[in-house]
Amino acid sequence: MDCNTGDNLVFMEKYFEAGIGIVEVLLALVILSLGALGMVSLQLTGIKHSTSGYSRLSAVILAENIASRIRSNPVAIENGDYAGFDSNASAICSQAPAKFCQVSYGEPAGVCNSQEMAAFDLYSVACGTINTDGVPEDGVADLLSGGRLQVFCDDSPCEENSTYTLTISWNEARTTERTDAQDIKTVQLRFDP
Repeated sequence: MDCNTGDNLVFMEKYFEAGIGIVEVLLALVILSLGALGMVSLQLTGIKHSTSGYSRLSAVILAENIASRIRSNPVAIENGDYAGFDSNASAICSQAPAKFCQVSYGEPAGVCNSQEMAAFDLYSVACGTINTDGVPEDGVADLLSGGRLQVFCDDSPCEENSTYTLTISWNEARTTERTDAQDIKTVQLRFDP
Protein backbone atom coordinates (compact mmCIF):
# COMPACT_ATOMS: atom_id res chain seq x y z
CA MET A 1 0.00 0.00 0.00
CA ASP A 2 1.63 3.09 -1.24
CA CYS A 3 0.49 6.20 0.60
CA ASN A 4 1.83 9.46 -0.55
CA THR A 5 1.57 11.78 2.41
CA GLY A 6 2.20 14.89 0.38
CA ASP A 7 -0.71 14.20 -1.98
CA ASN A 8 -3.03 13.53 0.95
CA LEU A 9 -2.04 16.79 2.58
CA VAL A 10 -2.73 18.78 -0.61
CA PHE A 11 -6.06 16.97 -1.00
CA MET A 12 -7.08 17.72 2.63
CA GLU A 13 -5.88 21.31 2.38
CA LYS A 14 -8.11 21.94 -0.65
CA TYR A 15 -11.22 20.67 1.11
CA PHE A 16 -10.32 22.45 4.32
CA GLU A 17 -10.09 25.77 2.45
CA ALA A 18 -13.42 25.10 0.73
CA GLY A 19 -15.02 24.38 4.13
CA ILE A 20 -13.68 27.63 5.56
CA GLY A 21 -15.23 29.47 2.59
CA ILE A 22 -18.65 27.98 3.35
CA VAL A 23 -18.36 28.90 7.05
CA GLU A 24 -17.43 32.46 6.09
CA VAL A 25 -20.45 32.73 3.78
CA LEU A 26 -22.80 31.37 6.47
CA LEU A 27 -21.38 33.77 9.06
CA ALA A 28 -21.87 36.70 6.66
CA LEU A 29 -25.49 35.63 6.08
CA VAL A 30 -26.16 35.50 9.82
CA ILE A 31 -24.69 38.99 10.29
CA LEU A 32 -26.72 40.39 7.37
CA SER A 33 -29.91 38.77 8.72
CA LEU A 34 -29.39 40.33 12.15
CA GLY A 35 -28.78 43.72 10.53
CA ALA A 36 -31.96 43.41 8.45
CA LEU A 37 -33.99 42.48 11.54
CA GLY A 38 -32.55 45.50 13.35
CA MET A 39 -33.57 47.78 10.48
CA VAL A 40 -37.12 46.35 10.47
CA SER A 41 -37.35 46.93 14.22
CA LEU A 42 -36.21 50.54 13.81
CA GLN A 43 -38.75 51.08 11.03
CA LEU A 44 -41.61 49.73 13.17
CA THR A 45 -40.57 51.92 16.10
CA GLY A 46 -40.45 54.95 13.81
CA ILE A 47 -43.94 54.24 12.48
CA LYS A 48 -45.30 53.84 16.01
CA HIS A 49 -43.84 57.17 17.15
CA SER A 50 -44.97 58.91 13.97
CA THR A 51 -48.55 57.73 14.51
CA SER A 52 -48.42 58.80 18.15
CA GLY A 53 -47.18 62.26 17.19
CA TYR A 54 -49.90 62.62 14.55
CA SER A 55 -52.59 61.71 17.09
CA ARG A 56 -51.27 64.26 19.61
CA LEU A 57 -51.09 66.98 16.97
CA SER A 58 -54.64 66.23 15.81
CA ALA A 59 -55.92 66.37 19.41
CA VAL A 60 -54.23 69.73 20.07
CA ILE A 61 -55.61 71.22 16.83
CA LEU A 62 -59.13 69.97 17.63
CA ALA A 63 -58.92 71.35 21.20
CA GLU A 64 -57.86 74.75 19.86
CA ASN A 65 -60.68 74.56 17.31
CA ILE A 66 -63.43 74.04 19.88
CA ALA A 67 -61.88 76.66 22.21
CA SER A 68 -61.99 79.23 19.39
CA ARG A 69 -65.58 78.32 18.59
CA ILE A 70 -66.59 78.67 22.25
CA ARG A 71 -64.87 82.06 22.53
CA SER A 72 -66.73 83.34 19.46
CA ASN A 73 -70.18 82.59 20.94
CA PRO A 74 -70.46 84.62 24.19
CA VAL A 75 -74.25 84.28 24.46
CA ALA A 76 -73.95 80.47 24.48
CA ILE A 77 -71.23 80.77 27.14
CA GLU A 78 -73.60 82.81 29.32
CA ASN A 79 -76.37 80.25 28.79
CA GLY A 80 -74.04 77.29 29.50
CA ASP A 81 -74.75 75.71 26.12
CA TYR A 82 -71.23 74.25 25.82
CA ALA A 83 -70.86 73.03 29.42
CA GLY A 84 -71.28 69.36 30.28
CA PHE A 85 -70.76 68.02 26.76
CA ASP A 86 -69.41 64.48 26.39
CA SER A 87 -69.24 62.94 22.93
CA ASN A 88 -69.12 59.49 24.52
CA ALA A 89 -72.34 59.95 26.48
CA SER A 90 -74.60 59.16 23.53
CA ALA A 91 -74.53 58.34 19.87
CA ILE A 92 -73.98 61.99 19.02
CA CYS A 93 -72.39 61.38 15.61
CA SER A 94 -75.35 59.37 14.34
CA GLN A 95 -77.65 62.40 14.56
CA ALA A 96 -76.52 65.57 12.75
CA PRO A 97 -77.67 68.90 14.20
CA ALA A 98 -80.97 70.28 12.92
CA LYS A 99 -79.25 73.29 11.35
CA PHE A 100 -75.87 73.47 9.68
CA CYS A 101 -74.39 76.85 10.52
CA GLN A 102 -71.79 76.81 7.74
CA VAL A 103 -71.74 76.22 4.00
CA SER A 104 -71.54 72.50 3.27
CA TYR A 105 -71.09 70.98 -0.21
CA GLY A 106 -72.89 73.76 -2.01
CA GLU A 107 -75.66 74.04 0.55
CA PRO A 108 -76.01 77.52 2.05
CA ALA A 109 -75.32 78.06 5.73
CA GLY A 110 -78.33 78.02 8.01
CA VAL A 111 -79.09 81.07 10.11
CA CYS A 112 -78.43 79.88 13.65
CA ASN A 113 -79.07 81.32 17.07
CA SER A 114 -76.43 80.96 19.80
CA GLN A 115 -77.80 77.64 21.09
CA GLU A 116 -77.95 76.12 17.59
CA MET A 117 -74.44 77.40 16.90
CA ALA A 118 -73.18 75.74 20.10
CA ALA A 119 -74.78 72.41 19.12
CA PHE A 120 -73.27 72.72 15.63
CA ASP A 121 -69.82 73.60 17.02
CA LEU A 122 -69.78 70.61 19.37
CA TYR A 123 -70.96 68.26 16.62
CA SER A 124 -68.44 69.63 14.10
CA VAL A 125 -65.45 69.10 16.38
CA ALA A 126 -66.60 65.83 17.97
CA CYS A 127 -67.84 64.19 14.77
CA GLY A 128 -66.56 66.28 11.87
CA THR A 129 -68.02 67.70 8.72
CA ILE A 130 -70.62 65.72 6.78
CA ASN A 131 -69.11 64.46 3.51
CA THR A 132 -70.97 63.82 0.24
CA ASP A 133 -71.92 60.33 1.47
CA GLY A 134 -73.61 61.80 4.55
CA VAL A 135 -70.92 60.50 6.90
CA PRO A 136 -69.10 62.84 9.31
CA GLU A 137 -65.31 62.98 8.89
CA ASP A 138 -62.29 64.83 10.28
CA GLY A 139 -63.61 65.14 13.82
CA VAL A 140 -62.39 63.64 17.10
CA ALA A 141 -64.33 60.42 16.45
CA ASP A 142 -62.86 60.03 12.95
CA LEU A 143 -59.25 61.15 13.43
CA LEU A 144 -58.52 59.50 16.78
CA SER A 145 -59.07 55.84 17.61
CA GLY A 146 -61.77 55.73 20.28
CA GLY A 147 -61.73 59.55 20.30
CA ARG A 148 -63.75 61.40 22.90
CA LEU A 149 -64.40 65.13 23.44
CA GLN A 150 -65.48 66.49 26.82
CA VAL A 151 -66.26 70.14 27.61
CA PHE A 152 -66.79 71.13 31.22
CA CYS A 153 -67.37 74.40 33.00
CA ASP A 154 -65.09 74.48 36.04
CA ASP A 155 -67.64 76.25 38.26
CA SER A 156 -71.02 75.01 39.39
CA PRO A 157 -73.21 76.76 38.44
CA CYS A 158 -71.39 77.94 35.37
CA GLU A 159 -71.07 81.72 35.30
CA GLU A 160 -69.99 84.30 32.75
CA ASN A 161 -66.39 84.41 34.06
CA SER A 162 -66.01 80.67 34.61
CA THR A 163 -63.12 78.77 33.09
CA TYR A 164 -63.66 75.76 30.85
CA THR A 165 -61.74 72.50 30.63
CA LEU A 166 -61.59 70.68 27.30
CA THR A 167 -60.46 67.08 27.28
CA ILE A 168 -59.75 65.05 24.18
CA SER A 169 -58.84 61.43 24.79
CA TRP A 170 -58.11 58.50 22.51
CA ASN A 171 -56.87 54.94 22.59
CA GLU A 172 -53.35 54.66 21.28
CA ALA A 173 -52.91 51.14 19.95
CA ARG A 174 -50.01 49.20 21.36
CA THR A 175 -48.95 45.72 20.38
CA THR A 176 -49.31 43.56 23.45
CA GLU A 177 -50.08 39.97 24.19
CA ARG A 178 -53.32 41.06 25.87
CA THR A 179 -56.04 41.95 23.39
CA ASP A 180 -58.00 44.00 25.95
CA ALA A 181 -55.07 46.29 26.82
CA GLN A 182 -55.61 50.00 26.20
CA ASP A 183 -53.28 52.95 26.32
CA ILE A 184 -55.51 56.00 26.78
CA LYS A 185 -53.84 59.31 25.87
CA THR A 186 -55.29 62.70 26.77
CA VAL A 187 -54.88 66.34 25.76
CA GLN A 188 -56.43 68.76 28.18
CA LEU A 189 -56.89 72.50 27.72
CA ARG A 190 -58.12 74.85 30.42
CA PHE A 191 -59.08 78.30 29.20
CA ASP A 192 -61.01 81.43 30.08
CA PRO A 193 -63.43 82.23 27.28
